[in-house]
Amino acid sequence: MGGMRSGLRPKRVPLALIVSKYFLYVLISSVFAVGIPLGAFVFQMGSGAVLSANYGESHLEETRRILSGQASFDEGAVSSAYRYALFDANGALKASDMAGSQLDQARALAASTEGDGDSAVQTASYFFSVTTLAQGERCVLCYEIVPQWADKGTRDALPNPQDLFLWVAISALVVVIALIALRAGRRIAATMNPLLRAAEAVGRRDLDEPVSRSHVAEVDNVLQAMDSMRVSLKESIEAQREAEMRNRDQVAALAHDLKTPLTIALGNADLLAEDAAEGKLNEESAACVDALRRAVLSMDGFVTKIVDASRGEAHQLRVEATDPSALADRLESAARRLVSARGFYLDVARSAAFRSGCADCRAGSALPLWDAEALERAVLNLVGNSCDHAAGGSVSLAFSHDADQDLFILSVEDDGPGFSQEALKRGAERCFRDDAARSNAGATGAPHFGLGLSITSDIALAHGGKLALSNLADSEGNVLGAHVEMRLPRVGFSG
Repeated sequence: MGGMRSGLRPKRVPLALIVSKYFLYVLISSVFAVGIPLGAFVFQMGSGAVLSANYGESHLEETRRILSGQASFDEGAVSSAYRYALFDANGALKASDMAGSQLDQARALAASTEGDGDSAVQTASYFFSVTTLAQGERCVLCYEIVPQWADKGTRDALPNPQDLFLWVAISALVVVIALIALRAGRRIAATMNPLLRAAEAVGRRDLDEPVSRSHVAEVDNVLQAMDSMRVSLKESIEAQREAEMRNRDQVAALAHDLKTPLTIALGNADLLAEDAAEGKLNEESAACVDALRRAVLSMDGFVTKIVDASRGEAHQLRVEATDPSALADRLESAARRLVSARGFYLDVARSAAFRSGCADCRAGSALPLWDAEALERAVLNLVGNSCDHAAGGSVSLAFSHDADQDLFILSVEDDGPGFSQEALKRGAERCFRDDAARSNAGATGAPHFGLGLSITSDIALAHGGKLALSNLADSEGNVLGAHVEMRLPRVGFSG
C-alpha cells in the first residue's frame, strides 16, 4: 500500500473509510462468533440434550411424588437437573452426588423440617427441597435456575451449557478481534512504510530519490509535504555547498595574493639578515631583523596551510611526545614577541593545577601526544585576535589543568567589547564575521576575515579537544572582555 512512484497518481481513499472497513469486519465477525455458539445452544435445547433453566423448579413436585412413592430409593428417578443426598432415619448419609457446601447444607436441612413442604429453601444461587421417603429416610434435592445437560455424565464433565456458551462466545470474540487487529496492523504498517522510507532517506541525506505516494489520502498528504521538504532541504544544502565553495575560493585567492608581498618581505629580510651577519647593523636592529624574518617565515607557512586547507588538503598533525611545561615556555615566548610587536603587554599565569599536571606527566613517563607547531599557531591566533580588540593595552595568557578529566587548558583573555550572542554560537565557523561587538575591523583597524578562531578550533578538534568562547562579566552582568579557552586532552605516550 502506498508503494507507487510519484509519477503515478493512485486513487486516494480517506483513512476513515479504511478504519470503517475494519470496524465492519469486527462487527460481522462478532455476529458469527456469538451466533454460531448460540445456534448450537438452541439446537441442543430443542433436541432435549439440554434442559431448560426452570426445569428443576417446574418438575420439583413431580420428582418428590415419585421418590416418596418408591419402596426404596432409586437414583434413576432423579433428573440431571438435581443433585441429591440420601440420609437414613438417624441422619447418616447413605448416598449423594453433592459435594462441599451443598452437602453441608443438605445435611443441616435433613436434620430439620425447614425444607419440608412444597416450597424450596434458597441458599445463595441454590434451591433445596427435602422429601421424606419410606422407612423414614430423607432425600434432599438441590437445583439451580440455569440450563443443564440432560445426561449426568456430561453434566459432571462439562460446565453447565449457559457458562459453556459464554466461554465459547467470549473466546471466539477475542480470537476474531485479535486476528482482525493483527491484519489491520499489518495493512496500516504497510500504508505507513512510505513515510518511514522517506524519513530514513532524509536521515541518510539521500535527497535525490522522490518520495513514494500512497492511496490513503491523509498519508499521501504527509508524503507530499515531506517531498516538498526534501526538495527545499536539497536546495538549501546545495546553496550552502555553493556558499562554502565561494568562501574557500575567496580564502584561497586571498592567501595566494599574500604570497607575493610575503616573498618580497622575506627577500628583504634575508638581505638585512646578511647585513646583520656582516656586522653592518647594531645589536637592536639585528634583533628586529631576526624577529621580522621569523614572523615572515611563520606567516608564509601559515598562508601555505590556508591554501592547502581551502583546496581540501587538510593539514595533518605531526604529533610527538610533548612536555606541557616546555610547550608553555614556547607559547609564552612566541606570544610575548607578538604582543610586544603590537605594543601590548602580556600577562602570563600558570596555575598550581597546571604545574601539578606537568609534574604528573614527567613522573609517570606519559607525555601528551601533541603537535607543538600547530598549537603555537592556534595560540598566536588567539593572542593576535585579543590584541586586535583589547582596550587597555594588555592581554592575558593562562595555563591550567583539569585533573578530573585530565585536560590541559590554554586560555586567552582581553578587556575588549567581548563576543556578541551570535558570535558565541558561531564564532568558530569559517568565514564568520560579526558586526555586533568585535567588528570587522578591530581596535587596530585591521580587517578580519573570520579565519583565526576557525583555524584554532580545527587544531583543537584535531587534538581531540575543543574551543570554547565566553565573555568575562561582573556581578551585574556587564561584559568586561572576551575569554577563549582551548581544552586539550592528554593522549598518553609511553617512552
